[in-house]
Amino acid sequence: MSPSTDTNWRYGVYLFPLPLLLGLVAVGGMWAFVALTSSGSFSEADALAGIAAFLLTVAGSWLAILFGGLVAVSTFMDARALADRGWWSPNRYAVGAVGLLHLVATQVLPLSLLSTPLLGYYCYRRHQRVP
Repeated sequence: MSPSTDTNWRYGVYLFPLPLLLGLVAVGGMWAFVALTSSGSFSEADALAGIAAFLLTVAGSWLAILFGGLVAVSTFMDARALADRGWWSPNRYAVGAVGLLHLVATQVLPLSLLSTPLLGYYCYRRHQRVP
């Protein structure tokens, strides 16, 4: 089975909430880092907590980008595979644009208010249309 007709791309699409959650973890780490560094007390425990919050921010951001890219590629490839099989023919470019919007939303979190429901709707319609 060629990669373009493999319907297992749906598993990558189903990860769509993960980049949003990782983005929220990164924002939480950033807020913790700012709170710890601006508190005025500079104990060793505060320094370690600040470093941990910084690492949480970096790890959350990069993992959000990684999974956002996976979702973006998976949405396009899933729409392409469904059209090739003839089961359902969503507009693969519109679906790919939603995937790219979701990738951008990993760093601009308010865009998640648009991309996450759209991907949820895509998954819902896919579940209805595909055997």
